[in-house]
Formats: sequence, C-alpha cells, structure tokens
Amino acid sequence: MTHLLAISIGPVQDFIAAARRTADLYAGSQILQKLSKHAAQFLHSKEAELIFPADPNADGANKILAKVSTDPKQLAEDTRREVQKKLKAIWEETIGKLSGEHRGLIDDKRVQEQLGSFLEFYAAWVPLKKYPESRQAVERLLAGRKALRDFAPTRQNDDGVPKSALDPSRAAVIDPRQWAEASVRLEDGSYRPLRIKPTEFLDAVSLLKRCYGALKSEVVVDTRTMARRAINPEAMPDERWGEDDDHIQEPQPYFAILVADGDRMGDLISRQDDPEAHRSLSKTLDDFAREARNIVLKHKGFMVYSGGDDVLAFLPVNRAVACAKALSEEFRRRVKGTLSAGVAIVHYREPLSISLENARDAEKAAKNGGRNALAVALHTRGGAPIQVVQHWDALSWDELLEAYRSRQITRGFAHELRDLVREWQDHMRADYLHKEALRVLARKEARELKIPAPITDTPTYRSDLLRFVDQLIIARFLSGIREEAHAGTSA
Repeated sequence: MTHLLAISIGPVQDFIAAARRTADLYAGSQILQKLSKHAAQFLHSKEAELIFPADPNADGANKILAKVSTDPKQLAEDTRREVQKKLKAIWEETIGKLSGEHRGLIDDKRVQEQLGSFLEFYAAWVPLKKYPESRQAVERLLAGRKALRDFAPTRQNDDGVPKSALDPSRAAVIDPRQWAEASVRLEDGSYRPLRIKPTEFLDAVSLLKRCYGALKSEVVVDTRTMARRAINPEAMPDERWGEDDDHIQEPQPYFAILVADGDRMGDLISRQDDPEAHRSLSKTLDDFAREARNIVLKHKGFMVYSGGDDVLAFLPVNRAVACAKALSEEFRRRVKGTLSAGVAIVHYREPLSISLENARDAEKAAKNGGRNALAVALHTRGGAPIQVVQHWDALSWDELLEAYRSRQITRGFAHELRDLVREWQDHMRADYLHKEALRVLARKEARELKIPAPITDTPTYRSDLLRFVDQLIIARFLSGIREEAHAGTSA
C-alpha cells in the first residue's frame, strides 16, 4: 500500500534564535538545513517519492512530505536514526577542528547525553487515496503529534554545574575560564578564535554552533559590519581586525533585519490536486529561495536563512526597503502569491535575540495589517519603538528617502511637524492644520514633498499626520545618512 509520510525536524525558531553572535545564528540555521537535507536524501535513497521538498538536495525545508511504498513506520524510524547519526557526525567533524587541549576540556559524557536528546523528530502517515484529503489528514496528524510533547525523565546529572548562557535548560559542557585562547583551525591552516567570554558557559549544541560559525567566518557578516555597509557597501568583517571594538563609534550604527514569508501558503498548497502539482509548487519555492539569496547579496546583505517561502536576512539600512520590494516582486512573479515582510531597524550593539524578536514582531504586523504588506519598525536605543505598515502597491518611502539623501529636509522637520500636530486641538479646523504644516515645509528645500491632506475630521487627520511623522523619522534612518548629520535629539 502506498502511504503519504510527513516528517518534521526541529527545534527551529528557538534553536536558531539562541545566538549571541551572527555566526551562532548562521550556524544554527545551517546545521538545521544540513539535518533536514540529510533526511530528505535518505528518504530519496529508499525510493520514497519526495513531494516537499521536490529536490533531495534543496536547502531549507525542515518539513518533508513524501509518497512511500514501504512500511512508513520503519522508514520513519530509520530516518530518525540517520538524522541523529548526522548530528553526531557534524559534531565530530566540527569539534575536531579544535586543539587537542581544548577537546580534552569538554565533558564528553554530558555532550553525548545532550546530543542524544536535542533533536525533535516527528512523523505521521496515512494511506494515500485522494491526494488533497490524504495530505490534509497527514498534516492534521503531524500537528497533533507535535502538540503531544515528549517528557522524558530528566537525567542530566548536573547538580552544581552552571547552565548554558544560550540555552539555560541545559548544563554547560565547558568551563569558559579555560577557553579564552580557544580557536578552530580553518581549511587554509589559519586559526579563528572562538571569543568565548569568561562567563559564557555553553552547552553541547551552543558550543557546536560557536565552533561551526567560526569555521564559516569567511561568509558570515556580523551586525557591526552590516551597519557599516550603509556608508561603505563593500565593508567586510576582516577589515576590523585590530580595531578596538568598544571605543570606535560607527557613523551609522543601525542595520536592518528582514523577515518574510508567503501569505496563505496553506490555501495555495490545498489547491494542488495531486503529488505532481504539489511537487511542481515545491520546485518553484526552491527556485524562489535560491533567487532570494541572490537578491539579498545584490543589496549587500547577508542571508541567514532562505528556505521555501521563508527569508531571514541582515541588510544595510539604506538597502532594506529596496531589497524587501525586490523579494516581494520575485515571489509574486514565480509563486503567483503574495509575500508579507517585516523590517526592524536596530542598533548593532543590541542583543541579537531582542533584535530578532523585533523583526518577527514587524513581520506579524505586516500579516495583521492585511498581508501582502511591508512593516518597517524602528527600535532606537532609549526611544520608544515606532512602526509603519503599508501594502506593497501603496509604499511611499522613495520620496522621503530621497529628500533626506539630498539634504532637502533634516531631522528637525519631523519633530517640528510632530510638535505642531500635538499642539493642535481637536475643535480646530483640519484644513488649517494642513496649511500650517505646508507653511512649516515651505521653510525647507523639499517644498515639493507631499504632506497628506485632510479627508475627514480633525482628530482623524491628526492621527494621519502623526503616522506621517513616524514615517519621516523612520525614513531618516532608512536613508543611511551618517549619524552625526542628524545628531541632537533622541530619534
């Protein structure tokens, strides 16, 4: 009998986001992709017909759907064991790049326990009859299985052992006070330091991510370098070797995190009547994921994760909106669907976990704003966050960005306009407020800038103008102009 087999491998969000450095974040996404790809390749080698992903060599899918003719339970068990073996192989290969001295400082028994319990592997299967009904049934079963958490007995034997700084649910496998000089050996024979702080206790998986990220240092672009690219698009991390990171101020210390995914993908998949049609859609999503990497690269960004309809990327602030638009247009062209994206503008010194959360919140705002939209959120150090959500066909950033770049307006204009709107009373006429706003603008060089005109009562118009002020403030950051060019106030 032919079955439809669905497999989910995790953890995903928590595992990837548990990162102090960009390299940790990148390592988390890459390790998860390697494990998922290995599972797809193993199923393919056992003559399973892959549906999602369509290609066993595709990156990104942590969920697998396949048509199988053998015992699905046994195949799922075998796949789980293969993925577990792959994780241990990645550990051995990566940790093998450490010096013998530091390998000897790792608590190997605890490592084996943690690697053995780390993966979340779920599987469900149903007999394949009518494809749409069978697919929905196996999706429901898989979701139900994932909702039933495994509660294995806790046997960490870690009394008195400090918890991991990146994953407090697990005990440390190293004493960081002995790891100040630790480094990994790169392919060219050089060494890359792990930069483990004296208080940074790490569990097995976090240590794996730190070492893996260091080995990939030639492709990882850290947050500070990404901020610098707003001024110097060709800036690279190696240029900063020897600099005193704590005492050098960046002329533009903000960068952008972009999170995007397709809208109503469940509905789109439900319209696929047979495995071939679904496989074709999977291939289209793989193609989009590959092209998304090129788009981010063209905008001087760094792709952290791209798989299916999901994108997570770091970008210079002055390229973020253009990149998001290009991704949306590419998704519309290839997938015939719409994309929602969130862009968070954050300081490079802000903890990475908080900045990622801000970006995901922006993406949710785009979804909640009606989908097919872009949400841009500004998180300054010390200021209240502000956010603007617009549908792709109503984006109005270009004119504001150009006004800042050409110095036609300065940061003072937004604050002057905000003060005017706040002082205006609700019983006063809205058209007079518009004229007063135009009078303020007339003192600037950007006299052609469009200030929204009133179309309703004064309270509503005041709210509209305050949203315009928020957009003006965000646009100043998105313009990428040097921080000293607009110093003086908090936002």
